[in-house]
Amino acid sequence: MKALTYRYRLKAKSKSLDVRTSPELVLAEISGAFANKVDGIVKYKKFQYSLEVSVLPKYFGIVREKRGVFNFVYDPATVKANEKYNKLFRNKITDFESNIETAATHFKNQEPIAEEVKNYLLSISGREKRKPEETFAVINFLNNHISHLENLIGSGRKDEVKETTINSYRNLAPIIKRYQEAKKIKLTFEKLNEELYREIWEVVNDIRTGKIKIDSFQQKQKKAFSTNTLKAYQTYFILLCKVAKKQEIKIPLDLTDKNLINVAEKNKSEKTEAFLKEKDILKIIEYVPTSKYLELAKKYILIASQTGMRLQSMQEAKGRTIQICDEKKNIFYYIHTIQAKTRTECYTPLFVTALKIIKKNDDAFPDFTNITLTNLNINIRKILKSVEIENSHLFSTHNLRSSFVSNLSLLRLSEKVISYVTHPAKKSSSSSVHIYDRRDMLDKAKMFVEEVNWVNKIKSSQLYTFD
Repeated sequence: MKALTYRYRLKAKSKSLDVRTSPELVLAEISGAFANKVDGIVKYKKFQYSLEVSVLPKYFGIVREKRGVFNFVYDPATVKANEKYNKLFRNKITDFESNIETAATHFKNQEPIAEEVKNYLLSISGREKRKPEETFAVINFLNNHISHLENLIGSGRKDEVKETTINSYRNLAPIIKRYQEAKKIKLTFEKLNEELYREIWEVVNDIRTGKIKIDSFQQKQKKAFSTNTLKAYQTYFILLCKVAKKQEIKIPLDLTDKNLINVAEKNKSEKTEAFLKEKDILKIIEYVPTSKYLELAKKYILIASQTGMRLQSMQEAKGRTIQICDEKKNIFYYIHTIQAKTRTECYTPLFVTALKIIKKNDDAFPDFTNITLTNLNINIRKILKSVEIENSHLFSTHNLRSSFVSNLSLLRLSEKVISYVTHPAKKSSSSSVHIYDRRDMLDKAKMFVEEVNWVNKIKSSQLYTFD
């Protein structure tokens, strides 16, 4: 067989370069190796092979003219210069070129036709021509989707998602595996009707409560999943089904039916209602940590209960320097916080205790990225137990955010003003009048500070003050 040759090209969405501003599918055009004899004349055929990745044309190559037509031509230098946007593309190139070498070795002493080489490439890449729908196992599709999302991290693409979203998909894997083990079946999309869908959640609940025994789940029996926990699983399961449907995988389930997902319930358990009162936080200020994790947990408790920040926001703020609003009526320090969960941002004024911790850290926000959520919660509970906080075993990072809200509410701060730093409004893309800009964030921070100063004149606080 002659040597395999290939070139990369884009599947253009338009002939006009000016309008090609969205990602386009990358194809490899493979030629030079397969003889095709027609009427006694040997010709060499070529075929196109999808790399299953889309990139912006400007990150793919440079514009060149050929026979009076201008087009984006693949340029390795351009791809490398835009590496942060091309991470997935470069990984696909590496995999493809490795597979080309494997194919060349496999067909070394043969004269294959184009279709044989293409099918071999599909086979070794795990992308054989699609079989009937019943072979589309949900767990396999889920794992492939997770891998796809992981490869998008750092790409800068519009469809890139946060690590928390990927984790929500990862959490589905044990649910599906337990169901399959209990029912001794392979869950496939083509059999997924409403009856089967409802059965999945009944079975996994029965496994959790001990009604159904399986080898892979040997934990002590627990309470059934809460309505909100099931809602989270169901939400991402339906999202996964919608991804599959976009890829033309047939699913009998009506994915537009809103009744497929549980309605969220207000959780009024002891665990969610627990919060630290001011007297409790004052005890923690006096606590002396005996390890680096306890030291980090102490800082977390004090900052979270004084800012209302989520763990994600605190990790994202790592190393960010504090700023000062220095006006006659408003003099306070604040930090720019980003809420990944709600895709919002705000300026969070810093109460005196949180400010002291950050100032001791060279005016930079502490690093909470080097401790897992589980470890952080364990150390938070250790501290609370040590200073004799009632029901310390119920607390987690989320209770510290609610401590911030509860304590400010007890000071008679209005819910609307508290929301300026806990639930800031989302950016609007429909009107320039409502664009969420920095002036708006600073104005809301000032209003927050003014109201806190005002309520402190009526009911003084030792912690929630800027003095």
